[in-house]
Amino acid sequence: MRIKMKMPDLAATDSPIRVLQWRVQPGQKIERGQAILEVETDKATMDVESIASGLLVETQAQPGDEVSAGQVIAVLETDATQHSTAPSRETVL
Repeated sequence: MRIKMKMPDLAATDSPIRVLQWRVQPGQKIERGQAILEVETDKATMDVESIASGLLVETQAQPGDEVSAGQVIAVLETDATQHSTAPSRETVL
């Protein structure tokens, strides 16, 4: 199943969130809870963790981009689909 991963709400204010670097690249396997992205807010630099185990298919924010909470930042393919012959479905989280 494909999942569109959204930027979590990391700041108490509406300040922009700047993408610093991806810790994994498209095509790499990831685990739920793994740090996959480093971002910066007006208060701190922090990691964003994967919301599912599987494969990072696509990144939709590049280093230097400013993103908002709730904006889609990546597309993940979950393990459930990799072992199934069922058609892929897409979920937004």
